[in-house]
Formats: sequence, C-alpha cells, structure tokens
Amino acid sequence: MKGFCALYDNETELLESHIFPKFVINYTKKTGSKYLRKFSEPNIRMQDGIKLHLLSLKAEQEFSLREKWFAENIFVPYLGRKFQLDYNENLYYFAVSFLWRVLILELKTDQDLKSKWYYETILEAEKEWKEYLKTGVLPQKHNQFCLFFTDRVNVNNSKLKGVDFYFTRILDATIADNEPQTCLLLYGKFSKFVFWAVLKKYGGEENLNDVEINPKGGKFNIPQKLEYFPLISLISNRIKTVDEMILPSEEQQKKIEQEILKDPQAFWKSDLGKSLFNDNYNL
Repeated sequence: MKGFCALYDNETELLESHIFPKFVINYTKKTGSKYLRKFSEPNIRMQDGIKLHLLSLKAEQEFSLREKWFAENIFVPYLGRKFQLDYNENLYYFAVSFLWRVLILELKTDQDLKSKWYYETILEAEKEWKEYLKTGVLPQKHNQFCLFFTDRVNVNNSKLKGVDFYFTRILDATIADNEPQTCLLLYGKFSKFVFWAVLKKYGGEENLNDVEINPKGGKFNIPQKLEYFPLISLISNRIKTVDEMILPSEEQQKKIEQEILKDPQAFWKSDLGKSLFNDNYNL
C-alpha cells in the first residue's frame, strides 16, 4: 500500500506495522490461546495484534533493532526470573517508539480526540517524540518515560476481580486524564511490562526514580517502589473496565472450551492457565 510514512513523511510503500511488538504477540499466543481477543470485542478471534499501514521499511527496521534489543535484554531475562536488569539508551528508544505508536493509533481511531482539553498537548508530544525517533534529539518537554515490572499476584486486598490476569496477560493502551485536568498520561502495557509517559504532571513525579527510564542507561532493581497515585488509580480503573466487559457469546465460549479440552493439562500449566487459576481459586 502506497502512502506517507508516519515517521519519515516520505511517500513510499507502507508496511503493516504492529502497535504491540510482534514478539509480544507471539509470546502471548505461545503461552495461552493461539487466538487473541480484544476485551472490547470478545466475539472476534484474531491471529495477530493490532496493525496499521503506518511505516516505511526503513522505519520498521529502526524499530525492529530496538525491539530485538528489548526482547533479548529485558523481556526474556525478566520473564526468566532475573530481577536486576542493566539497560542502555535502547530501552528509552523502545519505550518512546512503543508509546508513539500507541499515540498514533489513538489519533487515527478516536474521532473525539479533537474535542478533548489535552488535544494540543498530545500533538506536541507526538511531534517531539517523532523528532527524537528520527534524529536522536531528546524530547525537551514530554521526556519522562517509566517502566513498571509486574508479576504473579500473591495477595489481592482489593475488591477487584481478574487482577492477576490483567497484570500478567492483558495487552492494553490508552490516554488517561482526570476531570480537574491536572493529570495526563499515555499508557501501554503487555505481559508483565507497564509503560507510561507523563504529559501533564499531577505531583509526585520526582519520586518515580525506581521506574523512570534514563535515556542514557541505568539499572532496574525489582521489585520496584511505586506510590504514584495517577498510575495506581489508572490501573485499578482498567482492571475494573476489563472485568465489566461483556463475555463472549455462548458460541464463542464453546469454541474456547473446545480448545482447552484438546489438552486441559497443558492449558492449566500454561501462563494463561496459571493466571486464571490464581484469580479464581487462590485470590
């Protein structure tokens, strides 16, 4: 498909670009069902993640380099139970490229964004991030990116359901604000990795040292300390939203059951099975 590359602005052949990295989609399918379902459209089975005709081959190659680095140096080691993770500038680039794609998706699919109080702010952030991804010039204003590592939930003192499933399995992304217009975050998560960028400061951002990504590199020590109210509130609301979504139709539920019954022992040993068991029996 011919069009203009969202990163380089040149007219070229556009590839179908994944919003969530391809290796994340593959891992999610490998450790659960071979099909994916949007929790907003549970009756639609998908074999791949969300894609848009968005980027040129050159842009895809730039992003793929950082995705490969993240998979090899952060994703696989952490899921393999490594809790001290050194990183370099590639992690900052990966975080920006992931959340930039989330922002582009929101701009292309949410027709109400132009009426939002923060519309000009997200356009400003998109422009800054795009410049960084093209040239390496660090964002000057919207430059605080964070990564929080989640894990299997051992204790659930809240009234929320599906907490383990959300923290360890769900792919999710959104723009988050509040009614007083005192906070604005861009949020994206997959597997046990929660990313966000601060676009309008609520207060307490100076205490995000354990989760903030240094553009020049650093080290994460896990578990991390996180007492940032906007993010905690956002996650609680997202878990509740997922729990309140409509269930798949009876026909689709039968298909899910048939898939499990092909090898129930393997299903309950999978990451998805462990998560569902934990939520429904342990917690």
